[in-house]
Amino acid sequence: MINIYNKLEAGNYKTKMLLQVHDELVFDVYKPGLEEMKTLIKTEMESAFVMEVPLDVEMDVGLNWLEAY
Repeated sequence: MINIYNKLEAGNYKTKMLLQVHDELVFDVYKPGLEEMKTLIKTEMESAFVMEVPLDVEMDVGLNWLEAY
């Protein structure tokens, strides 16, 4: 989460990390940058910690959290 925040700030993106709920992160993403953000977030989350078992990140998109869930 810290790495994602730092990259969002350094890149001056319009995307904001809004909320963490258990093992989920909620973002407000500027629509034209959606695919770039999905790649950035997935890459950062999957490489946050090296484990023997791969860490797989699933992502969904919606206009609100209910739609995305």
